[in-house]
Formats: sequence, structure tokens, C-alpha cells
Amino acid sequence: MNPYSRLSAAVLKSQPATAAQVLEGYSADNVARFLAAASAATAGQVIGHFTPGFSAHCLATLEPATAGRIFSQLLPDYQVIVLRQLEHDTREALLETLQPELVASIRHLLPYPEGTAGAVMEAPLASVPEELPVRHAIKRVKRIRRGMKFYLYATNSKGQLTGVLTLHELINTLPSSNISQVMNRHVASLSPLQPIAAVLDSPYWNDFHALPVSDENDVLLGVIRLKSLRQLQEQTVQSGTIADGLNAFLSVGQLFSITAVQLLASMIASGASLTRHDSHD
Repeated sequence: MNPYSRLSAAVLKSQPATAAQVLEGYSADNVARFLAAASAATAGQVIGHFTPGFSAHCLATLEPATAGRIFSQLLPDYQVIVLRQLEHDTREALLETLQPELVASIRHLLPYPEGTAGAVMEAPLASVPEELPVRHAIKRVKRIRRGMKFYLYATNSKGQLTGVLTLHELINTLPSSNISQVMNRHVASLSPLQPIAAVLDSPYWNDFHALPVSDENDVLLGVIRLKSLRQLQEQTVQSGTIADGLNAFLSVGQLFSITAVQLLASMIASGASLTRHDSHD
């Protein structure tokens, strides 16, 4: 990698939100090619800060295999939001490149209307049968490579949510115990059809940083993290300020360096030959 490429990659990796703000001022086709030259992890960090429509346009431009590697780096709730922006054939081509378990969890979330808890929840990967021995539950949690793992949710034979315990509680419990013997049976949960505004106003966030989502029969459907909701809020605010992408701005309480923004813009304009556009979807 030459010094120019290293400098570009360093800016993308160290200030992905700033980079996203700049890049949305250029055509999605060229931005996609620019990001494809970076690692999938770095490209995913940047695309995760784009508005959903621009993210979808970038991914649709790339070969499905490349798009899939980048898409896999996005947060689960944002993955669903971006997929909703893609045409059916493009969406299916991208999904074919992903791991089967990831595809299954995504298809589980797609049917819920946009703007509801069901549309932004992620699959409840950290859920176990209530009669499972603690030692086996610990092994399951260790095998989870993505998603929320701080809370472990217990379900009965019908898939209904029956309890919860933290990872700390799990590892400090006798391995021979069953989950049903040590779990907390009073579980606060959300409805999948609850509007996002109501979800954000839930008083349960004062005590938890993630909440389960269950249907009218108490069947566990997914999990929503407070961190994911906050990121969704930031993306909503960002979508109304893209035109000011080269100005200094505040994001999550941190003032980003305008020098880095100007540097990235300069690299894009001269090294990547990206074409400016006046507007995009």
C-alpha cells in the first residue's frame, strides 16, 4: 500500500462519521468503488454512518460478494433498514452471499413495518431454553460471534419469553444449575408494532441498555439495544444536514477535526477522481 492509500485508509478508519459526512457529497457509484479498496471492516464502519438510501445505493453498485462482505460489518438493525431500500433482485443477490444463519435472522425481521420496534430489532441470538444447564448455556454464549450478549433470555418449549439474566450472573452461577433456577422471571419487553418514538420514551431504558421484543403471545422475537436506537437517531439527524458535510460538526458530543474532513475531501477529489453530484436519494 502506497503512502497515499495508507493515509486515506487511516482517515476512514479513525474518523468514519466524518468520512461519511464528506463522502455523501459525491456520487454513490464512485464512493462505492472508493470504499471497496478499503478493508470490509473499515468500509462497513463508514457506510454505517451514511443515510440508508445512500448506503443502499453504494452496496447496489458493488459486486454482490464485495457488497456482502461490507454489509456483514453493519449493525443488525441497520442491515434491515438498508435492505428495505434495495430492489428485490439486488437484495436477494446480496443475501445469497451471506452466512445462512445471518440470512435467517434478517428475513425474520423484514416483515415488520418501518418505524416500528420490529423493524429495528435484531435476532435474539443470546436466548436459550429455560431448562438448559448453565454450563451448556455458557458454551452457547461463547459461540455467539455477533449481536448482543450481555443479557441472556430464557424461553419455554413454545418459544415464549420466561426469564432473563446477565452474563455476569450466568458465569457466577453453579454450572450444574438449570437456567430456570437462576433466571429473573420479571422481564420488561416491547411490542414489535410499538412506534420507535414510544420505544425511545420507554422508562425501562433507565435500568437496561437492551430490551427484548415479544408478540401478543409472549413469544420472543428479537432484541433492541439502546446503542442502536441512539445511532438511528444520529442517522436521522444526519440525513437533514448532508449539504453541510464539509463543515465542522458535532456527533455524540465529540467535535471532529475540520482538518481531517478537508484532507479526505482533497484525497477524494485528486486521487480517486470522484465526481461531485448536486443531489442524491
